[in-house]
Amino acid sequence: MAVPRINLEFHPAPNPTRTGVLVLPGGSYEFLSMEKEGLAPAKWLNDRDIDVWILSYTCATTAPPPIYPAPQREALAAVQQIRESKKVDTLGIWGFSAGGHLAAVTATSEGVDLDFAILAYPVISMAKGTTHEGSRRNLIGDHAEAGGDVEEAMCAEKRVGRTTPPVFLFHTANDDAVPVQNSLGFAAAMAKHGRPFGIFILPNGPHGIGLALGDEKLSWTGELERWLKGFIKS
Repeated sequence: MAVPRINLEFHPAPNPTRTGVLVLPGGSYEFLSMEKEGLAPAKWLNDRDIDVWILSYTCATTAPPPIYPAPQREALAAVQQIRESKKVDTLGIWGFSAGGHLAAVTATSEGVDLDFAILAYPVISMAKGTTHEGSRRNLIGDHAEAGGDVEEAMCAEKRVGRTTPPVFLFHTANDDAVPVQNSLGFAAAMAKHGRPFGIFILPNGPHGIGLALGDEKLSWTGELERWLKGFIKS
């Protein structure tokens, strides 16, 4: 299979620690929420001496839906390209919403060279009733068979196995766009397979809050930073 051409933007840390993160903004597989879920987390990570790559992956504004499997191939190619750059020893992936789905699918891909994953209010399942319908429509299409091969392949919780890297999940319990059952289902799969994970769920908050820096009620990056310390070399 040919390696796809990708749009990968490098944001170097001022004092690199040979730890890096591939960031995948959300946007329902329709667009990319670049400011809130791309550039903002890149700055947050750079401030902690972590190199960042932001992937502008295929979405419904750049290709006719359904767009599967283009984003999945591009994310895997991005991981490979970063590893080949030899800039980092430790590499994680961080996705938001639909980007969280892409991150989860990438992290659960056989043979992928990732050390950790961060999933922020992620779409995890493609099963109707749990998924985010817009993300499902753009990725695999309305006509994708319920329980069919494509849907099953894109249910990230069903892809977790003994080699899945450690994962940190964040969600709000009353997310009105992507049900919290997505994060809970992935956490349950990690537990079933004995894989390390952290999960932080706030009782209230809308979908798509980004980092919520400075918001006393919605701030969650303190928990993430504590979890990340296990992966950052001093």
